[in-house]
Amino acid sequence: MSAVESNGASLPQRIAVVGGGAAGTVAAVHLLREPRQGGALEIDLIDRDGGFGPGVAYRTEDPLHLLNVPACRMGAVAGHPEHFHEWLGLRGQPVEEAAFLSRGLYGEYLRDLLAEAERVGAPGLRLNRRRAEVVAVADGGGGAPLELILADGGRLAADAVVLALGPQPGGDPASPPAGLEQGVYVADPWAPGALEGIGAADSVLIVGTGLTMVDVALSLSRSERGPRLRAISRHGLVPRPHRRRLTEVDPFPIPLEDGDLDAIVAAVFERIAAVTLAGGDWRDAIDSMRPDSPAIWRSLRLEEKRRFLTGMHRLWDVHRFRMAPAVAERFATLTESGRLQIEAGAARAIEARPGGARVLVEAASGERPRAIDADRVVNCAGAGHDLARRPTPLIARLFEAGLARPDELGIGLDVDPSGALIDAGGRASDRIYVVGALRKGVEWEAIGITEIRDQSGTVARQLGATQSAAVPALSLPEPAAAIGEAA
Repeated sequence: MSAVESNGASLPQRIAVVGGGAAGTVAAVHLLREPRQGGALEIDLIDRDGGFGPGVAYRTEDPLHLLNVPACRMGAVAGHPEHFHEWLGLRGQPVEEAAFLSRGLYGEYLRDLLAEAERVGAPGLRLNRRRAEVVAVADGGGGAPLELILADGGRLAADAVVLALGPQPGGDPASPPAGLEQGVYVADPWAPGALEGIGAADSVLIVGTGLTMVDVALSLSRSERGPRLRAISRHGLVPRPHRRRLTEVDPFPIPLEDGDLDAIVAAVFERIAAVTLAGGDWRDAIDSMRPDSPAIWRSLRLEEKRRFLTGMHRLWDVHRFRMAPAVAERFATLTESGRLQIEAGAARAIEARPGGARVLVEAASGERPRAIDADRVVNCAGAGHDLARRPTPLIARLFEAGLARPDELGIGLDVDPSGALIDAGGRASDRIYVVGALRKGVEWEAIGITEIRDQSGTVARQLGATQSAAVPALSLPEPAAAIGEAA
């Protein structure tokens, strides 16, 4: 680093953002907009697939796949949650604040947001979009730049690195045998063309009953003659529906002093009872907790966090990550008509059979596993939560180099409150930061746009110019520019 402020602190001149999905895009936007003192800044936004913007979550083109947060709360700019809603109005697409819109449209918004931040950035700022895969980060010490090693053997120097890798792969819930016919097992339903081979006469077993299952079920059943669907998960719980009007976000006292889970749960139920009596419902209480969730999670003792993960995690998820009202209505029609069956049970093994697969499913009661035959099996079990034992190659090399360590639960990476990566010796880096899903083990709430935009604003300030500069509100693009970008 050679750019120097008046107070003597050096500033990065080149920042690499690893990951070009939603988290990396929002991080790059905030870096581009952060006021600087000390010269030029070059940002390398690096993505393995070269998508730059939507990532997996917002890349879908299926109009049935909707956001699960209302439009007025989906702005991707720190301090400006209504930015997305205003962007829609400027495009000539005004909607109600409580509207739940398509995820594909939100992907357009992220692309446009990045393009606009690049266009209006201060002189001396440059964004490079690089299609590449980073497999390691090396720190030579002594103030030398960090070095990113790429899968093709190339190397890239950076004064600072932001890791925005998104949710990590979850693996297969029951390892499929090599003898399965091609197309019988769908390991990744978001892979291009993954569901195209499934016919109307097929029977389909979906492993997992979260929001990804809901997306897959809606996509496969758009026709009245769609396939027969069956979905299983250990608890058989499915996401609850949103209500049509906005929830009332009103923080309430939660006891954090003793790190006791039972006291927090009691406070939440007390709040649910209070808002219900006042004409609201449990959704108001759950959404009111969201801004304080990182502090609540950090306050818990380690054994209490583990108790939550084993006993309450799934119950929390189905209430926290809800279906948009229109999605919930379509989903209810599927289940009530019998076209989709939901069952409790864990997939333990997959066997090949002619034209399909046989899945051995173990009930929660511990009964003898039963067999379910299906023409197709789709893995919707979700992201990985065991980074300590199954790290990706890049993260494994960060561990090997001592530049990172797992969080205390092994879910993601250990970071300090600003997002700085904590190394094997417990020291917070001043050059490597984390945004997004890999902060889940430390903060719990880490994967939504709300959290990503706030994390990005904080990281941009850490790497930015002024001692107390705030991230400015982005100017909205001109209507013609927005429409042109979308086209």
